[in-house]
Amino acid sequence: MGLMSLMYLVCALRTNIMFVTIFFGLFFTFALLTGSYWHLAQDTPAPTALNLQIASGAFALLASLAGWWVFLAQMLASVDFPYQMPVGDISHLIRSGSSRAQEKEQFSA
Repeated sequence: MGLMSLMYLVCALRTNIMFVTIFFGLFFTFALLTGSYWHLAQDTPAPTALNLQIASGAFALLASLAGWWVFLAQMLASVDFPYQMPVGDISHLIRSGSSRAQEKEQFSA
């Protein structure tokens, strides 16, 4: 799940800040939970595993709050509410592959 969340995080870099926040939080949730269970399997002191579980819970809370924000934004947009929730559009920061190919084609011609 952690690797899949990481792939989704990379793909979300062209969408909006809320999706990046969701997948960032999920990635670190799964990574910290993996570390927690690893420590428990190695018979290391339990406080280390507990601290990792608490940190993973904080990242899970971050991901869930961002998810509810996106849900509210989509619900308001679907009923044509006069106020739209900002989700932080970042699609203009990373150009698409097709626009790069068009630029390369224009400059080479």
